[in-house]
Amino acid sequence: MKTTLILLTCYVFAALVLLTRVVPTQFVRFKILKPLRDKLPFLRSPRLALLTVFLLSFVLSAGISQLKKPVPRIHDEFSYLLASDTFSQGRLTNPTHPFWKHFESFHIIHHPSYTSKYPPGQGLFLATGQVLTGRPIVGAWLSVALACAAICWMLQAWVPLRWAFAGGLLSALHPLMILWGQNYWGGAVAVLGGALLFGALRRLIKLPQLSTTLIFGLGLFLLAISRPFEGFLAAVSATGLLLIWMIRQTQFPKPVLLRSILLPLAASGLCIGGALLFYNWSLTGDTTRFPYQVHEETYSITPLFIWGMPREVDIINPHLEQFHTGWSFDAWQKQQELSGYLDMVLLKLTRLAGNLIVFPLGILLLMVPWVIKERWGRVALSIVLLICLVNLLLTTFFQPHYLAPVIPLFFFIFIQGARHWRVAKWKDRHRGPVFVAGLCLIFVAMSLTRVWLFTTDPRLPAQYEIASQRSKLLEQLQRDPGKDLVFVQYDSDHDPHFEWIYNRADIDNADVVWAHILDEKENQRLIKHFADRQVWWINADEDVIELKPIESMPANPIPSKINR
Repeated sequence: MKTTLILLTCYVFAALVLLTRVVPTQFVRFKILKPLRDKLPFLRSPRLALLTVFLLSFVLSAGISQLKKPVPRIHDEFSYLLASDTFSQGRLTNPTHPFWKHFESFHIIHHPSYTSKYPPGQGLFLATGQVLTGRPIVGAWLSVALACAAICWMLQAWVPLRWAFAGGLLSALHPLMILWGQNYWGGAVAVLGGALLFGALRRLIKLPQLSTTLIFGLGLFLLAISRPFEGFLAAVSATGLLLIWMIRQTQFPKPVLLRSILLPLAASGLCIGGALLFYNWSLTGDTTRFPYQVHEETYSITPLFIWGMPREVDIINPHLEQFHTGWSFDAWQKQQELSGYLDMVLLKLTRLAGNLIVFPLGILLLMVPWVIKERWGRVALSIVLLICLVNLLLTTFFQPHYLAPVIPLFFFIFIQGARHWRVAKWKDRHRGPVFVAGLCLIFVAMSLTRVWLFTTDPRLPAQYEIASQRSKLLEQLQRDPGKDLVFVQYDSDHDPHFEWIYNRADIDNADVVWAHILDEKENQRLIKHFADRQVWWINADEDVIELKPIESMPANPIPSKINR
């Protein structure tokens, strides 16, 4: 796959260089671009531009999912699916199951209630897809399409309309956004919140209006329920800029600002705070205690920031203990030494560049020195650098979706870079339009190639293969009449990244229940509880995984603390 991408890049880049030398700029500017601007309605209508970007993203996500069915494969995805299943049944959380020790899994808490540890934003969108169509992945498509349309809407307040439309198309075709439409843990909800926040910020500064303030508040709410930490940094930055402008401006009377911005924003803040407090109370019994905190205090010894100190926890399940005291803790411990810290920062930078600043978008960043000459270019870059540096230098772990609240600002910087490239001269000749057009062709070619390789590459990583095995086994059991209880055994060298024990929100009424093998007494109690089910067991580490009768299940005693 990498070789194919490299070769394609070389060929297309060579073609771009050739175009800039032989194609007249006037041909691109007047013969191609001007007729398009005059005839295509979505280049002149803001609403039609938004609709076009939304439909393109949604159809693209749906089409790729038909070619390659999205299957949950990592811990986080199953946790979000639990939240989706819970919300789709009209509940915020689920009661603790009496046999919860059999059902422990990653990123899920069982006390004081059975629920996902994550904020509810992604789960709410997945639940929307589950309720409307029976497929949670439709909610992921919807969140990505709305995020791309919101980026276009934000850019309409930051750059000219045709460039805003280009930014919307750029986001809809970006490999990261496409990937988020094919899994259950994406960051599109936070992107949507960030785009609404920063788009409303520019509009409020131009013309204070109640409706725009409410959109600003909606952006704050989406950030609060999706990426609370990075969202808080983005919210403080945007709110601070708005307050500074209100203090300094002389164009609008103070009563107008009070009525159209301050009071609605204060009311929005109270509503957001009240909703979060109620959500926490419903799940943890404490208004100020997040489910994420409960999970970390119960299972994780690893600090979330590199300066933190490991906590003491008493993990009952040795399978979970292996993950939290092994891979997770090793990542923090490595960063306590300078060499390990620098290696991890480099790894984070590589992950950022490879997933967000993909080729050829990095070329557009060469125009940053010209972008920061403008006031809002400096503002955008400052906010982006703040949140990037916090994640790259201070946090233990990093994934591209951690930066989701400021990804809309990334697209603004990309578009500004393209605008500066467009007016740049090369050897005293104005070749900017040709160069930008060539970059667009490279970007589209690279994105479509990644999509094609994603849907056709038979060499699947181990996580995809194991997830596919679990999915196929689950479908087989659901096709058969009756309900099933499946005990799962792991070998002593099992990789804890590959987990099988994930269940529906309503465990007792699920078609298939997955359970850890505990000691004989605990196993028999669970079997008696599910007396109406066919009982099986599997070894999840066998090359060929098959259902086996319960009578042949080996004893797999867990340390005595399981009986506490």
